[in-house]
Amino acid sequence: MSEEIARLVGISVRELHGIESRAGAEAVAREVVRLNKAVRDLARPALHFSDQPADFPAALLRNADPAND
Repeated sequence: MSEEIARLVGISVRELHGIESRAGAEAVAREVVRLNKAVRDLARPALHFSDQPADFPAALLRNADPAND
């Protein structure tokens, strides 16, 4: 994870959300990177690169575990 991502997360937490993170910007940035990777890994087989962002929820529904109903 780059220092730039941690810096931007720190700005986001302070300026957009108006809070100071107890965990620190570096920990929040690591979690953001981890979650983004998990979402990309899930979406990769279900979405094409030319799909629009709004297509993602439909892909989640198509690929949902029926046990969650």
